[in-house]
Amino acid sequence: MERAVREALDAAGFEHLHTERVLFPPWTTEWITERGRQRLHDYGIAPPSEATTAECPQCGSSDTVEVSRFGSTPCKAQWRCNACHEPFDRFKCH
Repeated sequence: MERAVREALDAAGFEHLHTERVLFPPWTTEWITERGRQRLHDYGIAPPSEATTAECPQCGSSDTVEVSRFGSTPCKAQWRCNACHEPFDRFKCH
């Protein structure tokens, strides 16, 4: 990923820009802004929350169940809505 960022910056004309990898403090889902959470929801992904159930991004129901702790990426789990029967990803809290 670091190489992809460097290549994108170079391609955009920022060849002489210094980048620095920072590993502390570790990233957490608490850093996701309200706008970011809304964008996840609009894309069909339930944003992370401490609630035991997820709100379905399709119909808004909280009558949902986790199907698999493993979703389409390591940071998401697969859920299903019992109201509209649609599957969706839920962003895991980190």
